[in-house]
Amino acid sequence: MKKDRKKLWAVVWVTSILLVIAALSALCFYLFKMYSAGRSYDDISSIMYSSAVSSEPSDEPISSLMSDSETKSETVSKKAVSSVSTDTDVVNGGVNFTELWKVNTDIYAWIKIPNTYVDYPVLQTDGDDSFYLEHNYKKQYEFAGSIYSEKLNSKDFDDPNTLLYGHNMLNGTMFATLHYFRDPNFFAANPYIYIYLPDRTLTYEIFSAYEYDDRHILYSFDFSDEDVYAEYLEYATNPTESMMCNRRDIEVTTDDKIITLSTCLGNIETSRYLVQGVLISDEPARASE
Repeated sequence: MKKDRKKLWAVVWVTSILLVIAALSALCFYLFKMYSAGRSYDDISSIMYSSAVSSEPSDEPISSLMSDSETKSETVSKKAVSSVSTDTDVVNGGVNFTELWKVNTDIYAWIKIPNTYVDYPVLQTDGDDSFYLEHNYKKQYEFAGSIYSEKLNSKDFDDPNTLLYGHNMLNGTMFATLHYFRDPNFFAANPYIYIYLPDRTLTYEIFSAYEYDDRHILYSFDFSDEDVYAEYLEYATNPTESMMCNRRDIEVTTDDKIITLSTCLGNIETSRYLVQGVLISDEPARASE
């Protein structure tokens, strides 16, 4: 009887140790994925940067970047570039779209936020909207995914509210550094989001950064309805203090176009962190010098 008990306890101990080892291995593998994810983007600069064009936003005062809407409509092409076979490279803001399209034609824009690690291509697939949730810009499976939009948004950023999604990675990649905007001093000192398109450069001024619930914004609000959009903007420009917000006193109306950057709040599945900006400049792409 005693021998049977000893055997039973031995089995229990061995099983427990194996379970602990398995759990620790799974945890280590998860942390490894979290910390190493996004590294496929480390080599993208060798693909996308053109030596002929600066990769930095214009140093001109923001007031000088503002342009008359009629002039913009005449000088800025709204056509999506559908072919990669061009005689000269399509370059804007240092982003060589021609080279990027050779890798993946789902790349349609580039997002950059100064003093953060947000400096990535923006993608949208014709297939499953969730594809780039776990695939990188090379269409390879990757835990970090990509910065992407869904087909509910057009690729020209002309919708009332354009949503871009990205993971909150432990190693600071993708949209993790959006959480910098929790700091009031950082929020105050870093007001701009830059979007580079093949033919245009868009500048957004950040007006709000706050926690929000996990509802799908584009399904939940009909932004084509001016009253709905107005009500939404009233909240977005004045989020409740309980939502840990920072805001800039900027008037945003239904005549404006905004961008919403959405990322996770750690392991809190029912909340998201949003950084929102209003379009203040829409300029033609700068030609190579």
